[in-house]
Amino acid sequence: MEIKEMQMEDIQRRMCAIETEIETDGADLEALNAEVDQLNERAAAIEARANSEKELRAKVAGLNVKPVEVIEEKEERKENMEMEKRAQLEDALAEYLKGRATPEQRAMLLSTNATNGTVKVSDIVDDYIWTDWDKSSILSRVRKVYVQGNYSVGYEVSATGAVEHTEGANAPTEETLTLAYVNFVAKYFKKWIRVSDTVLALKGRAFLDYLFDEFGHQLAVALENAVVAEIEASTLSASVTNPIDNTAAMAGFAALSDEATNPVVIISKANYAAIMNARTTAGAKIEDPFNGMEVLFNNTVTGMLVGDLDGVVANFPEGEDFKFIVDETSLAEQDLVKIVGKILAAIHLVRPNGFAVVTEE
Repeated sequence: MEIKEMQMEDIQRRMCAIETEIETDGADLEALNAEVDQLNERAAAIEARANSEKELRAKVAGLNVKPVEVIEEKEERKENMEMEKRAQLEDALAEYLKGRATPEQRAMLLSTNATNGTVKVSDIVDDYIWTDWDKSSILSRVRKVYVQGNYSVGYEVSATGAVEHTEGANAPTEETLTLAYVNFVAKYFKKWIRVSDTVLALKGRAFLDYLFDEFGHQLAVALENAVVAEIEASTLSASVTNPIDNTAAMAGFAALSDEATNPVVIISKANYAAIMNARTTAGAKIEDPFNGMEVLFNNTVTGMLVGDLDGVVANFPEGEDFKFIVDETSLAEQDLVKIVGKILAAIHLVRPNGFAVVTEE
């Protein structure tokens, strides 16, 4: 029977059959996913027709039907259904991450939130992950790409410039261009904890709150520190020797390339406080030691970093979703469970003199 001819009973029977087919070896998940979408559309059409007929009967019977109230009732029912569906998705995701999802829960996730059989966590709980990224003043400015596997980014080491040429004169010398490449090889950033069995007993939103509050912030901090470490270690960063004082920011700024169009200062809070306190001493004449550049804080910086974070690229081969491993066996004798959170990333500066590393020696 074609889907467009099905009634609600037919749709329910086919949905049950799909739940079984998902578990079979070699199941075509993409085809099943598309079929589920078509079945849902047919079910929605049947429900809409039924509602229209109900309203029409009410009018024919002479009842006092108020269209505005009907619309409000429908909107409220729709909102309640969406909230209920979200709660079901959160319950399914929590059990999926624990490795305990039922066939029905896996079917729900795979039919609505899966790509090539992998559940995309951020589609369900985007208010966790992206909040941690956006809260970081450093990570939110870094360019992000999502290339699977290793790849390379080329940059210009040197090139001869353009010259004036008079018509009829000898052709100018051909440009001499030297290129180099930055190779991106991703590695995992990880955090793991041991928890009691009672944590795994948490359901739905409660379990997700615990998991992402525990991992989200710390993984974002690890990536932010990796950005700082890359800038400090990169051969593409300009090296500047200058006291970390009122003149440091401008010394770093002077070493930047023309492509660093939106420079910021990255500094520890201790060095920032020392510079700002120096302005209050007798003889301090510099009103703004950072010359209007925005100051970002990271306490792993030893001196001062000045540059444009658009010159830093972070590749996430598996996307920005966290991956979780729940191990209930290795510490079972202690009634403990090991949870590992990880994200795969490669971070590099790709712009020569896109940053200046200012140190006192």
